[in-house]
Amino acid sequence: MDVHKVRNFAIIAHNGSGKTSLAEALLYTAKATSRLGKVDDGTSVLDYEPEEIKRHISISTACHHLSWKKNKVYILDTPGDDNFLAESRMALRVADNIVFVVDAASPVKPQTSKIWTMAKDRGCPVIMFINKLDRERASFEKSLDAINNALDIRTVPVALPIGSEDNFKGIIDLIHLKAFEFPEDHSGTPKVIEIPSDLRDEVETQRANLIEFAAESDDSLLEKFLEGEELSADEIISGLRQGIANGGFVPVCCGSAIKNIATSNLLDLIVQFLPSPDERGPQKGVNPKDESEETREASPEAPFSGLVFKTLTDPYAGRLSMMRIYSGTLRPDSTIYNSNKDTSERFAQIMVLEGKTQKNVDEAGPGEIVALAKLKETTTGDTLCDAAAPIRYPFVDLPGGVLTYALKPKSRGDEEKITQALAKLREEDPTLLVTRDSQTNELLISGNGQIHIDATVEKMERKFGVKVDLTTPRIPYRETIKGTKKGVIYRHKKQTGGAGQFAEVHFDISPLARGEGFEFEEALVGMNVPRNFVPAVEKGLHEAIAAGPLAGYPVVDLKVRFYDGKSHEVDSSEIAFKIAAIQCFKKGVLEAKPTLLEPIVRLRVTVPDDAVGDIIGDINSRRGKVMGMEPGPEGQVVEALVPLAEVQKYILDLNAMTAGRGTFTVEPSHYEEVPPNLAEKIIAESKQEEEAK
Repeated sequence: MDVHKVRNFAIIAHNGSGKTSLAEALLYTAKATSRLGKVDDGTSVLDYEPEEIKRHISISTACHHLSWKKNKVYILDTPGDDNFLAESRMALRVADNIVFVVDAASPVKPQTSKIWTMAKDRGCPVIMFINKLDRERASFEKSLDAINNALDIRTVPVALPIGSEDNFKGIIDLIHLKAFEFPEDHSGTPKVIEIPSDLRDEVETQRANLIEFAAESDDSLLEKFLEGEELSADEIISGLRQGIANGGFVPVCCGSAIKNIATSNLLDLIVQFLPSPDERGPQKGVNPKDESEETREASPEAPFSGLVFKTLTDPYAGRLSMMRIYSGTLRPDSTIYNSNKDTSERFAQIMVLEGKTQKNVDEAGPGEIVALAKLKETTTGDTLCDAAAPIRYPFVDLPGGVLTYALKPKSRGDEEKITQALAKLREEDPTLLVTRDSQTNELLISGNGQIHIDATVEKMERKFGVKVDLTTPRIPYRETIKGTKKGVIYRHKKQTGGAGQFAEVHFDISPLARGEGFEFEEALVGMNVPRNFVPAVEKGLHEAIAAGPLAGYPVVDLKVRFYDGKSHEVDSSEIAFKIAAIQCFKKGVLEAKPTLLEPIVRLRVTVPDDAVGDIIGDINSRRGKVMGMEPGPEGQVVEALVPLAEVQKYILDLNAMTAGRGTFTVEPSHYEEVPPNLAEKIIAESKQEEEAK
């Protein structure tokens, strides 16, 4: 294969910019599809999941391919909604290039800078496409100014629009000085026309700017430019290619995906300006045996290597592992080595994805994006390679969940089905976090937002027939004591027709430092209590601390000293002493100034500078303590300690306060005493729940 004729790119943008519509138009223009798929009417080949069709948004990355002027082009259509940006990060990890889409009617939204930061961090060459120029209030010039100001990037227009809003009908190619008009039948077939006279001055100005950008990327071109010599179209292209590859600037073209205007010109730019896999240079990884650095050239002759960046579950093909190939040549009916799992995987077919369908191919090489079916051990993030030349590529750090719900089955007996369904869904979406709280015994699901959770629940019902209810998780409160109570005595005496029960225990109960748990001390003297009953007392105490007398929560950070008691030579038994220990413990705790403890979490909130005041005020209103503030890559980072009960749905409030620009992380910190007024309310609610049961 000719690696130089391969291109791959990820389409990224904030939600609603028309990424998927643009991908559909590119496929249709290149005759990879037979009709122009549309998101709004559910005919998109890329947004095919029912959850995507229902919401008119991309939820997961979709892959397709096309051929353009003898080049193989692979497209990764990524989500733009905050809930699913992890999908975009995984796609960007394996993409050589980026097409950044801008909505001409609304060029800068809260997520725009977030998406651009992802692209910038990846360091890939970028082409910008200003879309929707046919819309009301759409403006190429205003969009460009807004993007330059918001993102602080150097852009260079390589095309100008002809007409605007309803009258938008074509573009002027500034490189070749040609004007194109596009028919209203959405075929995307350009017709060469004269450059409109009213645009000639603007064309001259912008072309001079374009040539200057091209010249600065190449010393010989710069010298020629400074001497006043004309640069040819080929020289302009050469200079622009270098500047784009080096990240010096971003070329900007324009059009309308819905009306299929200028998508052919965008395809020309993609194959002309974006680098092939071999031009991107060798890929770095490590040797899994000794962790030394390894590199692989993007050559069909090099040892095979590839990175699995997504897992799909297909109803016919089963589990599909989507992989970007970095080196070597892959052929069907082969065995490859998984360097993350240290195991070999056998596969039969190699497939290229075409939205929700697949097509078998005879071989695949560097830069190509393929799928392998039914790999037993391989999961998202794994490297597959030649066992004789092992390498492991780094993957992306996936975000932790920011919104958590408890899952409860609507039908009895579905608990096991829920667990199995979630395990399958986690294969497709590793950003889902599924845990079981050992204290509350609730099954918890954490995701990146409300839509993420809702779509997962819908998918669980559609694919696995499991219906669940979402509830706010119970807070894992704890109970403890603040005072010491000495000489707590409890006598258990029960006389029935047969043998009776008798046991008396004497305890001292005292608090321990926070975090020290539970301590039992046996301090018996004399023979009032036979020593063989001590294990029963200790067992009773361990049972008692699991559900405290205040509100039924675990009891922590206290010590019980068992120093005396009484027994009966006939009626005393292990069960009698166990019962006596439980009741004596409850009595003692209630007499030793009991209190509730609540979990405190460490919250790190990253917000734009203009939102810091609102965030600090909000944290204070949540009983939080701001611990500090420091500058971050996207504004200010505010660190605080906040009760877990106050931030269970913090992502929803943060989005409202910052228009979606804020992000946060949360991690457990410690436990603190609940204020008395809140504690009374929590205790009353717990008692009501117990009575209801």
